[in-house]
Amino acid sequence: MADVTIDLDINASATDVFNYISDYTKCSSYIYGLQHLQPLTELTRGKGAKFEGRVKMGASLESCVEVTEFEEGVHYATQSFKGVKNGMDWTVSPVDDGNAKVRLIWTFDFGSGIAGRTIGKLVEPFIKIAAKQSAEDLKNGIEAGA
Repeated sequence: MADVTIDLDINASATDVFNYISDYTKCSSYIYGLQHLQPLTELTRGKGAKFEGRVKMGASLESCVEVTEFEEGVHYATQSFKGVKNGMDWTVSPVDDGNAKVRLIWTFDFGSGIAGRTIGKLVEPFIKIAAKQSAEDLKNGIEAGA
């Protein structure tokens, strides 16, 4: 399993940050390697929304994810239900009216067998790079539009 935690400060309100993160149409602007993201449900924001996606991190990784936790303005989490096991967990905290703190925990689980461990070791460096770049792109994208 690969687990990456990123903390960052963003010069924008917590509300603006959360709205950006929870808008699936913005994901390609900050999720490193995202090649495809398509809604599978009419609901595209909030708990129960489902998406099919593909990320390229050395190899193309496909999965279907569901928003499993959603607390307006504060917390947003996804978990895969098909394909490569992965999850993203976002927590947004206000610092003051124009600044927010964000914590991203990004997990991938390729299984505990020999093949899963081998793939995990090959992809883990890309996941760390992707998480760092995703956080930087998120910060830049929000601050440019704030």
